[in-house]
Amino acid sequence: MLVNYWSALHVSIYRLICISLFLGIIGFPIIRKARIRPKQWLLLCIAAILGVSINHLSFFKSLETTSPITAAYILALTPIITGIINGIVRGERKSCLFWLGSIISFIGVGFIISAKQGASIQFGIGEFFSFCTMLSFAIFLVMLDVLRKELDSFTITFFTSFLGCIALLPFLFFAQVPVKQVAELPIILLLIISAILVHGVSNLVWNAKQHEVGSTNAAILLNLEPIITMILSMIILQAIIQSNHIIGGVLVLVGIVISVIVNDKVLPQKVLKANYNFNE
Repeated sequence: MLVNYWSALHVSIYRLICISLFLGIIGFPIIRKARIRPKQWLLLCIAAILGVSINHLSFFKSLETTSPITAAYILALTPIITGIINGIVRGERKSCLFWLGSIISFIGVGFIISAKQGASIQFGIGEFFSFCTMLSFAIFLVMLDVLRKELDSFTITFFTSFLGCIALLPFLFFAQVPVKQVAELPIILLLIISAILVHGVSNLVWNAKQHEVGSTNAAILLNLEPIITMILSMIILQAIIQSNHIIGGVLVLVGIVISVIVNDKVLPQKVLKANYNFNE
């Protein structure tokens, strides 16, 4: 809805300004007391550029040429990519059940994308930007695990949002404002409120709790987003839900159940049994 009134760049910057102001106001005492070392500043800058600047811009850029449903399902690849990055960078090892659930979700992604172009899976410019959104966020999740060891969640959320906004501002001076629909008050309020809730409050909660479960395990729950997106697109945007969308949605849900619920119930039993045999 927002990209019908502003360009992807303008939407990204306007939202990041709203987020930075909101977090700056409610958390000024925490921000003022923050003690950040040079190495942490470097990590914050990299995380801000990848997880905020590139992530926001590519996301809204993708919505200019692809549907919200397709974009959301491409983001369902985040758990797989996050697990691969954690395995390469941090040596993290996940169970076969986790990978099985992630692969099933990946198959669901294939079904939903094929619904747009027909029987074959094709990637256009919109899908490319959606993939960039997913990849940048996966790297951002891994960096959050590293930053959260030394910095509190509010400091991370504020400075990544603020630095990400600063990184995009220079491009605003060279970008022409496209002639689109005139934004009335309800659309402006939608821009502000959605920014504060979606990338302000929710990011703050996410950054505060991710370290308790790890970036890879947290990423698998992001696969609930396409299901909700599909339902809201049908209700608000009157989007047509095809059979491939439904099949993909079911596969994504099955993947989450296997990776999170079944995995958590089976593995602890194996560990306990192994410990018991060892003690004997």
